[in-house]
Amino acid sequence: MRVDAERAGFESLSVAAYFQGQARIAVREGALSVAIAALEQGRERDRSYLRRGRWADYHAVFLAGLYLESGAHDGVAAIIAALSEGPNVEPLTVPGLAFHLACRRPGYGDVSALLDSVLAAVTDQSWRSGSQAHDLLSAAIEGGVPEPRLHELVRALLDENVWDDYRTLVDAQLAEVGGRVAEALAGYQAVCGSQILPPSVRGTAAVGAARCALALDRAGEAEVEAGRAAELLSRWGGWRVAALGRVREQLGLLPDDGERAVSGAAALTPREREVALLIADGLTNAELARRLYISPKTAAVHVSNILHKLGVSSRTQVAEVVGR
Repeated sequence: MRVDAERAGFESLSVAAYFQGQARIAVREGALSVAIAALEQGRERDRSYLRRGRWADYHAVFLAGLYLESGAHDGVAAIIAALSEGPNVEPLTVPGLAFHLACRRPGYGDVSALLDSVLAAVTDQSWRSGSQAHDLLSAAIEGGVPEPRLHELVRALLDENVWDDYRTLVDAQLAEVGGRVAEALAGYQAVCGSQILPPSVRGTAAVGAARCALALDRAGEAEVEAGRAAELLSRWGGWRVAALGRVREQLGLLPDDGERAVSGAAALTPREREVALLIADGLTNAELARRLYISPKTAAVHVSNILHKLGVSSRTQVAEVVGR
């Protein structure tokens, strides 16, 4: 009877659902490595069953998504290859994963051609998902997809049934790409406390808010948002945490290992070069703030970043570097 149950898929599916449930709980708790471990264990258990057909690789798509989150690109490529040969795969699954991987691992595929495949496949998908839209848009931005095509992608992936919080997040991403920074900041901040979005996505919204606050020369606000992102992403990893690291670097905050790389004068932003010249002229932080119409705290952040990037420890040394 047990063999018959296994052949019918009842026992194997119940076991698979247990591991899926564990992974989903971990995602809701913001624990990426725990979610991946649950799915890998479930996938290993699957090999002891006789399951065939649609459910032969029950965990593959979910696991590929988490591998993309963590940056385990070889694992994603292997799953794409397996799914490409399997039956009854959702139309957008393989092109969506391949497009996402190509955007994040240069050389994997032609991003533009794969985007065409995504747009063709989504017309055959009967449902829409805000999470899917956010993930694919994030990958497209990373892959350098032109702004008009980003809007084309979003129009294809969203409909009236998508949760408002995801729609707000996606709109904020598009606004940031389009240079509408204040609008993007408001959108990101609106969803940071969402009860619908998982911690990893709320953390990414907080990172976006920090980026936009920096662009608006509001370093204090950016630091608050970066702190919120760090808390939300404390058990995550991959590209979301890497984006947080870049913002923390701009703010002059140390990474978790307590060390930052010295990047040199070429890494100074236009604003930092302007501040460096004023430092060379002998201006204090208070004088910098008055001259540039910024707060003293923002001036101090700029000075800290400049000292670090130049690999010097004093304002006099900044003047020497600028003079050279």
